[in-house]
Amino acid sequence: MSKVAWDYIVPIKMPDDLKGVEPGKLSESLLRPIPGGGKLHWLAANAWNAMVAKAKADGLELKPTSSGDLYRSYESQLASFKQRYVLEKIEGTSTKSFEGKTWYLKKGMAMLATPGKSNHNLGIAVDVHSASEPKRLNWLIANVKDFGFSWEVVPSEPWHLRYVCGNNPPPAVVAFTGGQPAPVTTAVEEPKNPNKELQQALKDKGYYNGPIDGNVGPATDAAVKAFKVAHGLNHDSVVGPKVKELLNLK
Repeated sequence: MSKVAWDYIVPIKMPDDLKGVEPGKLSESLLRPIPGGGKLHWLAANAWNAMVAKAKADGLELKPTSSGDLYRSYESQLASFKQRYVLEKIEGTSTKSFEGKTWYLKKGMAMLATPGKSNHNLGIAVDVHSASEPKRLNWLIANVKDFGFSWEVVPSEPWHLRYVCGNNPPPAVVAFTGGQPAPVTTAVEEPKNPNKELQQALKDKGYYNGPIDGNVGPATDAAVKAFKVAHGLNHDSVVGPKVKELLNLK
């Protein structure tokens, strides 16, 4: 097999709705389930499903190596990373820098991106089961471009594909989805936190200078006491009806 046919690596064009999103912390509105388990960013999911359908029509099965080899949360990437890498020095192995420390790959383990640095954390990467099998690999070489995918590491990772076409899926994907529009996302209002509201109200009145984090500790208690004393109430940190009334809390 020629190197030219196999060596297809294209820079990623990131979907607009992923810009500014923290890797590994995608909202469910950006993800779609994949048959067999796991999820991908909705554009990558469309492209993957279209490619799977074409492969099936050609008599070939395409599937992920596992549900965990599609989108990965930050926490799952972190757990996998710490299973493969350790802080104790291991001679002759590859290393990664993470959290300001050098981590050493355990002997016999495959390399893994640090948490937040993997395209799996963005939902645009998929690891293909048995990708190095000659018939399957030849089919992938002939077809991945038509569905907006390319490899990232050649030739050592034939299984690892990334969706690279951003908001402009190729014609084969558009035909498969019927020009399916982007999912409608609705802003989710953050649930009200009474402790945060209390801290903010005390801060607005000049009694509290700590963070608005909802964690009631000594600083918040002291602010409540000072506020109550200033208004002729009991010298304690109990937030009763009168305190709520004076602070305009519901």
